[in-house]
Amino acid sequence: MPPSSAETALSTPANGLLNTMMRTQISSFLFNTLAIAVLLGTSSGRAAPPTILVVHSYHADQKEHVVEMDQGIDEALAGAPYQRQSFYMDTKHHTDEAWKQAAGKKADEMLTRLRPEVVITMDDNAQQYFARNYAGQPGPPWFVFSGVNEEPSVYGFPAANVTGVLERPNVLESIELLLKIQPQIKNLLIMADKSETTDPLIAYCKTLSLPVTVVGYAQPHTMEEWQNTLEQYRGKIDAVGLYVARTVARSTNDPTKVPEQELIRYINEQHHLPTVGFFDSAAESGVLCGVSVSMKEQGLAAGRIAKAILGGKRPADFSVQSTDQGRIQLNLATAERLGIQIPYGIIKRAEVVIR
Repeated sequence: MPPSSAETALSTPANGLLNTMMRTQISSFLFNTLAIAVLLGTSSGRAAPPTILVVHSYHADQKEHVVEMDQGIDEALAGAPYQRQSFYMDTKHHTDEAWKQAAGKKADEMLTRLRPEVVITMDDNAQQYFARNYAGQPGPPWFVFSGVNEEPSVYGFPAANVTGVLERPNVLESIELLLKIQPQIKNLLIMADKSETTDPLIAYCKTLSLPVTVVGYAQPHTMEEWQNTLEQYRGKIDAVGLYVARTVARSTNDPTKVPEQELIRYINEQHHLPTVGFFDSAAESGVLCGVSVSMKEQGLAAGRIAKAILGGKRPADFSVQSTDQGRIQLNLATAERLGIQIPYGIIKRAEVVIR
């Protein structure tokens, strides 16, 4: 029986107070199909198919990330009898602590109401504000995490009821790619926003032996801090390494998030420096090059574990591992603007090419 889907999100009323109401959308066709199936199953003594709850840290239409994760989950679960429900915490648009805690509570309420067999939790906020509260409890539900940048032990993982997949950015591979394009680069500044996703990245970078000198790490909170940081390092760096920059505010008085495309365009236009990205939408945002983690693979890996659990396996049967498939990304328009020639052999191998 094909899975049904529901997408829920938090919303904020005009008066600014946090509204923790959920919005659920279920097509009438799928709802009726599910209702008929339940009635038939009940009348024939067969149980309804088990429920899988997918809890995402971010919003449903986040391209190059959540969308691809969902595609991977769906592909992995194809052919399995289950009902799927999804909840999107939307913590990139809403970065305040009150929102995150409210989103975690709504996920708790959804779990209590749906009583799923398996819960898939994607990215770090879903672990921090939801899944960690269930680590070590008897299942079901059984938990499968993915897209996690922090050390899993921070959340009490793994546990008898929890296993999953780590996301480890391809920092070394990305810098090696940059050096194939611009061999003269020696000194690098690494920049990102300040969030639960980027803090572990900075710590991870400091453990690596890199072929360049990292002269500094910066996590600006505002556009002004972003600009001032780059000015501070003017003449001291040959390139900028970038991780996700989606929570940088317009100013201290304006919490509106600056699009990452604008932040990177500032580097390209005002500093004319090569950029290398370690995140999923790097090239699309204007970064010269990078090797990103495949978000679809993150979803595939989690979905395959969930499918195996539905078949009788348990989380303890799976060791926590990171995925290893990287995607070469190039932005040829940025290369042309900077007067950089990218070897054809690299272009031919790239999975994402922005012209």
